[in-house]
Amino acid sequence: MTQWYAVNNVTRQVVFNSFSGQLNLAYDEGSYWSKDNINADVPLPRWLSQSSSYAPGNRYMFDGSYIRLKTAEIAYNFNRESGVIKRLGLQNLRLFLNGNNLVFWSKMPDDRESNYAGTGWASQGAYPTVKRFNLGANITF
Repeated sequence: MTQWYAVNNVTRQVVFNSFSGQLNLAYDEGSYWSKDNINADVPLPRWLSQSSSYAPGNRYMFDGSYIRLKTAEIAYNFNRESGVIKRLGLQNLRLFLNGNNLVFWSKMPDDRESNYAGTGWASQGAYPTVKRFNLGANITF
């Protein structure tokens, strides 16, 4: 059994503003604008001041389209006629292996579930999506 999720034609805001409150801190965010580099990643850096609120433009906007293998499971049922089942005194035995969030294809910088956290920023406070694997057995006596 497999379960797939897919989303197309979506724009997602992913904010990387860890240093937004630090006015005197220099850090590398990519190539800066200059007269020789007009196709830069980010606006001209400022010293001891913040740029206007519209300066980021579409800098934090990403193509949010994705395909995700959300769930997959493989299982085997041993029936009553099986010699192993009879020797163990069981009616039925089912062994399974399954997983969640196994594969993710996207142009986004990371795989985060949306978490608004009351801030208005789409990914503020969100944790990366966790992969999970389960191995188990259903036993009928």
